[in-house]
Amino acid sequence: MDLLIFDNILNDPCIQGITEKNDLEVMKRIVRFAETEGITSDSICEYVSSKLANDENIVSHLAQSGKKIGNDLYRLAKRDINQIYKSLYKAQLKYTPSGNDTGFCGEYVNSILKLTQSESAEELLDNLIQHYKKLGCGVTAKYYAFKYDGGLFGIPSVDMPDFDELIGIDYQKQTLIDNTKAFVNGKKANNVLLFGDRGTGKSSSVKALLKMFAKDGLRLIELPKQNIKDIPRLAKTLSEKPHKYILFLDDLSFEAEEPEYKSLKIAMEGQLQAQNDNMLVYATSNRRHLVKETLSDRQGDDMHRNDQMQETLSLSERFGISLVFSAPNQKEFLNIVAQMLKKHGVEINAEIEKKAVVWQMNYGGRNGRCAKQFVSSYISSL
Repeated sequence: MDLLIFDNILNDPCIQGITEKNDLEVMKRIVRFAETEGITSDSICEYVSSKLANDENIVSHLAQSGKKIGNDLYRLAKRDINQIYKSLYKAQLKYTPSGNDTGFCGEYVNSILKLTQSESAEELLDNLIQHYKKLGCGVTAKYYAFKYDGGLFGIPSVDMPDFDELIGIDYQKQTLIDNTKAFVNGKKANNVLLFGDRGTGKSSSVKALLKMFAKDGLRLIELPKQNIKDIPRLAKTLSEKPHKYILFLDDLSFEAEEPEYKSLKIAMEGQLQAQNDNMLVYATSNRRHLVKETLSDRQGDDMHRNDQMQETLSLSERFGISLVFSAPNQKEFLNIVAQMLKKHGVEINAEIEKKAVVWQMNYGGRNGRCAKQFVSSYISSL
């Protein structure tokens, strides 16, 4: 095959094995693929479909960026796909995978299935272009959530709580939902800072957004503090993808001498390049002011103190929305326990209330996390 657009796939050992009729090499690669990624018994077609779906080329670049694919480029792509379809899709090898969960998102699985079942080269190319437009290519097409550590790594099993499980924070939840709904709908939306007492549902609220809006194209990227400096580079990569991304900075705070907080300030506002329309920053913290203030910061003349205060406040003010999560009082805590128990068909009574109070005194204090832990322990003891 002499390919112009999709020539990267010719470097793949399995595809080389198919064209060279090296059955042992092909079988080794296909078994490994089928047991980790496979969803059909049409193993070679699915393997080739997967390689095409995740290939970085000019067609995938234009399609996932929402740009036009001209007639000449389409004809060249069709020429390639005709060769691929005749040479690779006709190769016969049936292998049924064991059926373990791949961890891929449903949209990706359905798209790969559609590519595999294409009945002509033209149908394959059209399905491939649709795949690029809707999902992009590479790791960002495969998962709902990611961790960034010098690169993006998909998270196969994602903790996605339901908003109904988060009790006593109705205003905070609705504000988050409204802002995120505007974001996925292509409207103006704000970066969000969620701050307050531990265990009150800050992180869970962000994760719950993924369950609610994943079907609308929302994706979540967990970004450790030490990688904040990479936000501009990550933003450039994400700007070419079709999804909406929330950069999730969990449990965030800075010492005054740490350079990351200035990097975050610049990334959110302060550089010439505008922030991506498809990226927001949602951060959680136990502190309203993310940069810790020391006693020495309060010393010096009025100008020095004012400058220092402006510096420490300037990062927090770059979040358009700030939401306070406060620990509940005892009555509110017991109400949270009662509503959680009700979901398990248990009505709270005076005896259970006493046990809940003792629990929160011994474990973690009054907050939603502690209430959930008590309810889990109580239900398991029945």
